[in-house]
Order: sequence, then structure tokens, then C-alpha cells
Amino acid sequence: VDDKVEDVPLVTLMDIMTYPQVAGKYKCIVRVVAALPWTIEDFRSPDGTYRIRLTLEDPTGRIHAYLYAEDGEVFFEGNPPMDALIRKWNTLLGVAEVDSGGVIENAPRNPPWVLCCIKSYYADKNDVWGSRKYRIFDTKLVC
Repeated sequence: VDDKVEDVPLVTLMDIMTYPQVAGKYKCIVRVVAALPWTIEDFRSPDGTYRIRLTLEDPTGRIHAYLYAEDGEVFFEGNPPMDALIRKWNTLLGVAEVDSGGVIENAPRNPPWVLCCIKSYYADKNDVWGSRKYRIFDTKLVC
């Protein structure tokens, strides 16, 4: 995570979901267990903007957090070539690979625990709690 978020508290997903205010910034140790879209080629829109919904979990809960636009650029360190992006993504999801880069079929997944920054916000000011969303920010995938 970026050095500028030192004052952001380290919490659990349950702490984030039950925080008494809609908007906030947090650090959390989570695993990425799913993504939408699930195909890496679709992570960016036709204009090159990252747009991914990740399913994050820890022992206390599970949330959907978005990885969008400039936060995606930070996360993936720009726009890496597709083979590098596939390698990073497989590592994040705990997908077993052989040395040549291929995926081992039917191998169990073991996603690693990662530290990330999550912010909560609302999409509709007329329904702040009902439109609450989560987004990953100031986090870089290093692998």
C-alpha cells in the first residue's frame, strides 16, 4: 500500500461493514476469491479504463470492492502486457501454474492474504446507506 495511507486504520471487513459512517478509508488483510468480469481480456473497457469488481473475504466477512480507472492503473502498475497481467492475476487468485506459465488443471486454488486499502462511499446522496459501495485504492499488486 502507498506510504501516504499510514494514518488509515487496519481493520477487518466486519469493521468496515459496520462502521457507523458511510464514507471511510481503511486498510485490511483479505483474499481475492472472485472477479467480474472473470476474463482478464475484459478487465479494461474499450477505451482502456480498468473496471473490475472483486470479491474480497477475510475470516469476518465478504464484500464486493471495485478496482476502477486510476486505482486499477496503480494496482497493476500501469498497463502490463497480457502475459504479465495473466501471471499477476493467477498469483492473486492462487491459481497453480507450471514453470512454463500454463495453468495446472483442476488444482485447488489457494489465494494469498494481501494488504489493501479500501474506501467506502455512496453512489446516491438521497440513499447513502442503500447505495454504499467499496473501492480499492492506493494498492499495488507486487508479484
